[in-house]
Amino acid sequence: MLRSAHALAELHERRAQVRDAALIAEIDCRRGELVDDINDWIVAEVPMHRHGASLHTESLGAVVDRMARSWVDANQAIDLNGARSDSTHKHWYQLAELVDGYTDLVTDVAGGRRRLPEQ
Repeated sequence: MLRSAHALAELHERRAQVRDAALIAEIDCRRGELVDDINDWIVAEVPMHRHGASLHTESLGAVVDRMARSWVDANQAIDLNGARSDSTHKHWYQLAELVDGYTDLVTDVAGGRRRLPEQ
């Protein structure tokens, strides 16, 4: 899963630099494959509790993809605006919120309190 998350961040970095629609579509297709890989991994590794567990609105792969994009955005904010700018602070705060949400989601899935949508 970590390799897929790292690859997602690299794809988001590359996507932010290109303007070619065909290349963007290719990058997005690869992102979709990586999201599916993460979703397949979680299904194989963690049993989903269907009875009494509330349904989360998006897959774990989608959450990891959003965190990867947010990480790229936060780093780009440093490059563009400096480490102490309000914009940079906002981006890093948003990433921190995503990380907290991810942590809560993983804890709840592992504890059987939340389940992930089926693919």
